[in-house]
Amino acid sequence: MPTGQAKMEESSNKRITILVGLMCLFAVIVFVRLIYIQIFKHQSFVEIANAQQSRKFVIPARRGEIFVQDGNNELYPIALNQQLFLVAADPKYVKNSNEVIDKLSQYLGDADKDELRKKLDNKNNRYIVLNKKIDDKSADEIKNLKLAGIILSPKDGRNYPEGELFAHLTGYVNNDESGQYGIEQFMNQSLAGTDGVSRAVTDSLGVPITSNENTLVKPKNGSSIVLTIDRNIQSMAARAIEDAVVKNKAESGSVIIMDPKTGAVKAMANYPSYDPNSYQDVSAKDYGRFINSSITNLSEPGSGFKVITMSAALNEGKVKPDTSYNDTGESQVEDRTIRNADNKKFGQSTMTDVIQKSLNTGMIFVLKQLGTDPNRITQKSKDILYDYIKKFGFGEKTGIELAGESKGYVKDSKAYSVDYANMSFGQGISTTSLQLTSAVSAIANGGTLYKPYVIDELVLPNGEIKKNKPSVIRNDVLSSKSAAEISEMMKQVVQKGSGWPTRMAGYNIAGKTGTAQVPKADGTGYEEKKNIGSFVGFAPVEDPKFVMLVRVDYPKVDGFAEKTAVPTFAEIAKQLFIYYQVPPNGN
Repeated sequence: MPTGQAKMEESSNKRITILVGLMCLFAVIVFVRLIYIQIFKHQSFVEIANAQQSRKFVIPARRGEIFVQDGNNELYPIALNQQLFLVAADPKYVKNSNEVIDKLSQYLGDADKDELRKKLDNKNNRYIVLNKKIDDKSADEIKNLKLAGIILSPKDGRNYPEGELFAHLTGYVNNDESGQYGIEQFMNQSLAGTDGVSRAVTDSLGVPITSNENTLVKPKNGSSIVLTIDRNIQSMAARAIEDAVVKNKAESGSVIIMDPKTGAVKAMANYPSYDPNSYQDVSAKDYGRFINSSITNLSEPGSGFKVITMSAALNEGKVKPDTSYNDTGESQVEDRTIRNADNKKFGQSTMTDVIQKSLNTGMIFVLKQLGTDPNRITQKSKDILYDYIKKFGFGEKTGIELAGESKGYVKDSKAYSVDYANMSFGQGISTTSLQLTSAVSAIANGGTLYKPYVIDELVLPNGEIKKNKPSVIRNDVLSSKSAAEISEMMKQVVQKGSGWPTRMAGYNIAGKTGTAQVPKADGTGYEEKKNIGSFVGFAPVEDPKFVMLVRVDYPKVDGFAEKTAVPTFAEIAKQLFIYYQVPPNGN
């Protein structure tokens, strides 16, 4: 073989050897890499694959339900859960956002379509909620569309079977699944519970394939609530106050009925109301309907407050029911002349007459007696009255378990004497209806101020029941003797005074009317021909079963509270005597 040819073969063999070596090396590298990936990096790639094919989903907790009772302790649901669906989208699987939006348009409510289109076109998004409240029928229709990337998840919705009847007590759950107003808002955290989390693998359309093994965090369901409200009494109150508002051509009205021996609220009805099942239908100009006026709206209590001032003087031993003064029809305080309603004067009058006839001048006389000089309003007069106002709970929230409670406004004892003269008969002080009801309860029960409450029981998810007990704020508001004296004076309001429409044979009822003026918005005085009529009272006086306040706002008929609020009180009281099976006393 020629030398040249041998060299060429040798060179060719070397190249083949090198090539084979390189191929073997590449094979070894690939083999080692496969081992590394399959053994050492296996879990990492599994997680990457899962991330591409799975997502985390919320497992909604079941919201606690709300119940009321009747006289036989039977439970009635007033806020229930119902089966709904959440519809969402996974943009990764959405092929045509315009088609999806077009076909789902009737289920999207008032969503911004342009903004939604941008989100659907962004494939980095993996979960977009389209609607949280889809009913069974709509869910079936969406399923039949077979749209890639569209997900339906079952969830609880809220239903209020009694409609308007308990609206101001329950409130409602909004589209963000958060409680608004009432118990729903005040107890939102307890009712809502805590959502769980799951991971689900998706199919080719982006629809999750769920499994119990995929649950990461289990949901904790919310607690249910049983209210102190009596369904039957609430119905009585709601019907009566609606009739009163309509009959008196008033703007609104409310009724509160409470057990004076515990502070448990048995009814709280406002009119007009709204249906929490369709709260979205309430127009912007009617948003005031959402407000529980019994605990939120502030007003001057008017003459109903006179029993508070008189109670203070009786308890301090400064006056007795038969203490008298000469009513000239007016009193001079600083540079102001204060007169009785309708400029009436009654001459020699007792303290019982002052309450029965609702004499403004008599309250100024009482205020003077509280101080160091019985002929004028002193700093001591104001200090003592202020102290009792606070003892009775005015100027502070009661703490009732309802959202939106106001604390009212009380001028401190450094205010002018004329301010305190006006406050003594219920002007220049702002209160809620609940505060006045609670204060009069302290008179009814002999001097103990209870915290008003509406939650009777909290039922935990495991079935454990936490019973709510009456809570005493203070037990020394009045002595039992003073409470009995002011109760007897209030009884005369019904027997001989402006509360006469409430008189019932065989029943002793104590009460006090109040016709409050309405301050002008600019603070320059009071509105002409505009008032709030109220009547607060309790019965039977010897063993009170209930304390009740009726308020009628801005009636357009002539007359004071005895024409507007008192007849409604009488109507409800008559039904309560029958309901509570209170026999007549034979008198």
